[in-house]
Amino acid sequence: MNIDLATIALILVISSIFQAIFILLLSSKYPGVDHFGVSCSFYALGFLFVMLQGSDAYDLITVVIGNSLLLLALIFQYMGLVRFLDLPENRWFPPLILGFCLLTLIYFQLIFDTISLRIFFVYLSFGFIALLIAYTLFKHQHALVPRQVPMLFLLFLSAGIFSVLRAFYALFSPPITNALTPTIFQVLSFTGAFIVNIFVTFTFIMMVNERVSSDIRSAKEQFEQIFNLSPDASLITTLPDGKIVNFNLGFLNFTGFSQEEVQNKSLLELNLYENPADRERLLREIAIHQSVDEFELNFRNKNKNIRICSVSAKIILMNNVPHVISIINDITDRKNAETALIKSEEKYRFLTEFASDVIWLFNLTQNKFTYMSPSIFQLRGLTPEEAMAENLEVSMTAESLQRVRADLQKNVQTFIANPKAPNTFLIEIQQPRKNGTLIWVEVSTKYRYHSSGDIELVGVSRNIDKRKQAEEAVLYLSYHDQLTGLYNRRFYEEELLRLDTPRNLPIALIMADVNGLKLINDAYGHQMGDKVLMEFAEILKNECRHDEIASRVGGDEFVILFSHTDQKSVESIVKRLNTVISNVRIDHTILSVSMGFALKENPLEDLGDVFKRAEDAMYQHKLTISPSIKRATIDLIVNSIYERNHQEVVHSQSVCEYCQAIGRELGFETEAINQLGLAGLRHDIGEIAIDEAILTKSEKLSDAEWAEIKRHPEIGYHILRSVNELAEIAKFVLEHHERWDGRGYPKGLKADEISLQGRIIAIADAYCTMTTERPYCRALTDAEAITEIKKCSGLQFDENLAQLFVEKVLHKEWPPS
Repeated sequence: MNIDLATIALILVISSIFQAIFILLLSSKYPGVDHFGVSCSFYALGFLFVMLQGSDAYDLITVVIGNSLLLLALIFQYMGLVRFLDLPENRWFPPLILGFCLLTLIYFQLIFDTISLRIFFVYLSFGFIALLIAYTLFKHQHALVPRQVPMLFLLFLSAGIFSVLRAFYALFSPPITNALTPTIFQVLSFTGAFIVNIFVTFTFIMMVNERVSSDIRSAKEQFEQIFNLSPDASLITTLPDGKIVNFNLGFLNFTGFSQEEVQNKSLLELNLYENPADRERLLREIAIHQSVDEFELNFRNKNKNIRICSVSAKIILMNNVPHVISIINDITDRKNAETALIKSEEKYRFLTEFASDVIWLFNLTQNKFTYMSPSIFQLRGLTPEEAMAENLEVSMTAESLQRVRADLQKNVQTFIANPKAPNTFLIEIQQPRKNGTLIWVEVSTKYRYHSSGDIELVGVSRNIDKRKQAEEAVLYLSYHDQLTGLYNRRFYEEELLRLDTPRNLPIALIMADVNGLKLINDAYGHQMGDKVLMEFAEILKNECRHDEIASRVGGDEFVILFSHTDQKSVESIVKRLNTVISNVRIDHTILSVSMGFALKENPLEDLGDVFKRAEDAMYQHKLTISPSIKRATIDLIVNSIYERNHQEVVHSQSVCEYCQAIGRELGFETEAINQLGLAGLRHDIGEIAIDEAILTKSEKLSDAEWAEIKRHPEIGYHILRSVNELAEIAKFVLEHHERWDGRGYPKGLKADEISLQGRIIAIADAYCTMTTERPYCRALTDAEAITEIKKCSGLQFDENLAQLFVEKVLHKEWPPS
């Protein structure tokens, strides 16, 4: 025959491509459509490979792949049909046939090359799949199966029978060169494939279109049923003029109008809008968004009752004319209920949302939070949503979690055993805040059954962080010295009782006393004294080991207590402490500490006696070094005054010399003159405690500043009397600002109540001050100063001493009265 099978194959390729495109453009929402479209694509590829047969170089590819694709196309056609028709699908038979066909093609192509056997197994496979399709379609015919199924059954039955006959014919007929050899059966095969494929595709398209039409009819019927049977008021109106073209029974029930009263009327004509302007607002929203959902407005029914309604509307086309379909839901009762609910929940919402305590619910069965009040933000810095997303492990510290889990296990058993009991429990836990800090929380819980049957915890969390801090502070202060942070006397005494056992021997006590603390307090103020104490406390903290307990047991007294030691070790500690102390420099003062120690080695010895021995040793050391430390401290004080005011050096020296000169004129002994001169030299030592800004201020002093200035004689008195050899002159310094008329300070002494030395220092100090340039006044000449002294005699100064000073010391003439 002269028929060109390659041309038929090409036609099959092209037609299959167009069929695939057309099928895949159909609605893919139906199952099986995509599979059927893929089958057409496989047909196109399969016949394309068949066209390429005849080239020895590509026989394996064209024969094996081409026939496999054709068989795969038939299998996908089977899958598409059964899924579209919702028929039972045989999932194992088609893959088995495909695998069997593929193996036979490879075997009879590569190992035992015979085209007759290849044709036999290929067509036999085609026949089996076609007959499987025909059998499935025949077996499951029923009223719901489309009317086109019998047609498909005949097509696949014919194709199956033909394929089986063609397979057996290949065994008994002369072999052909390749698939494109134009024998009668090959021509019938190709043309039959074309015809069957066209009819099957066309039939499938008819079934899809019929289902689409059926779905449209069903949707329309469903819409009409929903529209007519909906309890809500539904209506369709023309968009331009709002005429009612359709409505349901719900609309009539809602408005109270009859069908005749509503027909061809608009909502405006029926006077349904409480506010006619609402229609324009509604139409604007519809025009902008093409639809609206739950648009609230008020309608008026036939009885003039106002109803609150929610309107949902959408623009639709009917006969190419825009209409609006609307559903009106009467929400008056719901709105009233919401208002009532809001009022009824105000107290609850106030308690939960505005209380400082956090109220929460935790479903113990599901292990998750189900509610968290907003106050969680104040407590932990988290939003309620963030807190509810946490599990127990994240919401608290590991230590707290361990205690909570133990309590939960015990409390749940208690609750299950007696659910009607109060079942309220209290626990204190630590929880992390969002910023990473920890906070103490008191948690009160009550167990109950949820409506679902789960066990639920109702909890209230309260911030007790300040209370815990206060408790810790009280506990800390009960055993620690507030100033230095060392242990206090109470802790020392309790620790002494704890250590006083034979197994801790030898026990050592080191007594330490800060030297000259009162002198430092008097000179520089208690802040400097506190600084010295804290400096020594830091030394103890740094130098003492963890088993060496350092305590402050008095104002300037410290005790170091430790066990399991010996004398050599104690001496080493004392030496180490003295070395560190000697290297400390604190502003213009000296850190000096007297220390003594004693050991308890005999179990029968009383620790009180050991303490007494250590104290005696410490006082013995203190007697040795304290006087020299005090003298050195006073020298530092004087140097500090001179450093900040160089004028004071000259002033003090001048006062000293004038005092000694007056003493000589009065016939004082040498020792008394020296004492008087020393008092004049140190008369302003109390100024060390006065703010330099006050001392050098050029403007008039305020009352508070003047009161501060007037303190310096008393301060100087306390500084000087702390040293035995200076105690005598301390009284003179105290009185050098007293006045003859009793209006001086600090005691308000008068006349002979003031010591002679105090009166002498007052005259010398006043003269030197008047003749020296000061920030607050100019220097007076000698004559002016003498005139001022004369003027103040009998009031501020002892008149006899003043005249003696002018005539005998200054060698000037006493001004006439």
